[in-house]
Amino acid sequence: MRNLLKSAFTSWPHCVATYVCLIGATWLLAFGWKPVKKDFPIYDSPIADVLAHDVAEKLNGRAWNVSFTGSMRPLLTGGEYVVTVYRFDDLEVGQVVVYRASYNSNPIIHRAVQKDSHGWLMSGDSAKVSESWARVTRENYLGTAVVGYRKT
Repeated sequence: MRNLLKSAFTSWPHCVATYVCLIGATWLLAFGWKPVKKDFPIYDSPIADVLAHDVAEKLNGRAWNVSFTGSMRPLLTGGEYVVTVYRFDDLEVGQVVVYRASYNSNPIIHRAVQKDSHGWLMSGDSAKVSESWARVTRENYLGTAVVGYRKT
């Protein structure tokens, strides 16, 4: 075991991979990792619900009322109205998406963090990890957030 560990730090090409991993881990510990965020504008208004529904109609989209779960803090705290449009083929990492998940009867609004062969991995902004058990696909995708309104 000792020789195996020693070779990881001294034998070519293992030493390169080991040092690259150590440098990467040190960088993450020292500076952290910031996820990609493509936020949409949020406007304050006493008639937020009316504005959201009007804009959704003009964009051929849909208005959603955000629940008070806290999963998208600090961007969304709950009570906001978010307008979405259907743009599944244009979906990018960092965009905020509304979708249906098998584990919840209500639509969910989270951020797209990674795409794999099964669909898009999602995560709430306040979560430390992504939802690795579920994917957003064309079948459960409901829309991409383009604008939000918060009641004042």
